[in-house]
Amino acid sequence: MKASLIVPCWNCARTLPRFLASVQAQTFPDFEAIFVDDGSTDDTASLLKKAVAAHPQFRLISQANAGVSAARNAGLDAATGEFVFFADPDDVLRPAMLAKGVAALEADAADYCVFPHNTCLEGTESRTFVPLKGSCRYASNDEIVAQHLSRMFGYSFDHVRAWYAGTPLFAHRVHGGVWSCAFRRSVIEANHLRFDTRIVLYEDAMFNCAYMLHAQRMTCVDEPLYDYHLAPTGAMTRLRRSGRELANKLELLRARKELDAKSGGRLAPLAAASHVFSVFEMLKIVLTGRAPFRAGLRQVRAYACDPVVRQAISAFPLSFRHPLLAAGVWTLRLVLPRPA
Repeated sequence: MKASLIVPCWNCARTLPRFLASVQAQTFPDFEAIFVDDGSTDDTASLLKKAVAAHPQFRLISQANAGVSAARNAGLDAATGEFVFFADPDDVLRPAMLAKGVAALEADAADYCVFPHNTCLEGTESRTFVPLKGSCRYASNDEIVAQHLSRMFGYSFDHVRAWYAGTPLFAHRVHGGVWSCAFRRSVIEANHLRFDTRIVLYEDAMFNCAYMLHAQRMTCVDEPLYDYHLAPTGAMTRLRRSGRELANKLELLRARKELDAKSGGRLAPLAAASHVFSVFEMLKIVLTGRAPFRAGLRQVRAYACDPVVRQAISAFPLSFRHPLLAAGVWTLRLVLPRPA
């Protein structure tokens, strides 16, 4: 089997027929599609069973609801393809996605392939092309880490200084969705890579970063191969409703520290500014009532007093161009313990 497409499914009956049609329309014949029903309570399971019965290369895994990371991990455990793709069932694959992703990986003997996508506003005709940033063709792990992983892992102090000089803060960033990438399964398995089930948002970016620490060659396709459908009830909305925003920040901090340790300390500077921004984001969550006040403040303090975060606060560059930010950082420096 040349390619495995892994699709976590939860209560997606409304968009699933559209998605299934795009999988069936793939021009690449040598693939398996692994659908993981993550405890759906609507008609998702019955739609998937019909699709699997009609298409021999479709496979269905059913499990109790455990979240998107656990569902993707179940798909990885079952995958047999040389290359791995991911997709979400509320989106749409372009017909040549698998064919062109595999062709690029094979032509460049690459471990990792990325491609542009279209962002579509659900329920409208709006479609926005989202291009790649950078060349995205790199011949060594050092290049991949410096040129691509650094754009996904977080904001550095260099990015903040560039922002002060007039460059938009988000100008350098690349999104972390695994649905616009292709991976070599042997790299995933050799390094025991799986999605972190403790993270409920940005878990795909952390998986991408963990993978890039081991990828030796990277390539890309220069045309959009995926239509990402942006819905008003997306992941961020669900996270806010769940009350897990603060806990997720703490889990992301843990995950970044673990990846930095695995990288030999190469990654810590790449997210130093992100840690400071996250303190203010967490405070906003508490002060706007999206988290219980006292318990929320304890979580904010736990985050801000982490030695990595406290060091970032101490070293954060300040500018008169952003006086409110400067005042906030100075206040944190005054009220928090000094870094060891």
